Amino acid sequence: MNVFEVDSKKLDVCRDKELQKILILFSSYYFADKADKMLGQYKVPHQLMPVPPELSSACGLSIGVQEEYIEEVLRIFEVEKITPSHMYYYEKGKEPIEYKH
Repeated sequence: MNVFEVDSKKLDVCRDKELQKILILFSSYYFADKADKMLGQYKVPHQLMPVPPELSSACGLSIGVQEEYIEEVLRIFEVEKITPSHMYYYEKGKEPIEYKH
């Protein structure tokens, strides 16, 4: 194999890894709302959204972030005393996988 050739399977894995979204669930509306506001203040790209039916939660709100930002998000949560209840790798139409940090 030529060293300059691209292995398409490895390229797909890299793309998938870059595009992975982590969905953060909370035990209450209070934490979801506070997390949304804090991430906005710290200018971390995120999306406040309803919890998908396959991950139903009492709160009903979740935050989606790209995996590349998750360490920053967790540091902010620690500083701001925000406690997520669960975190999942999530892509619509695919089985959610629990995120462990």
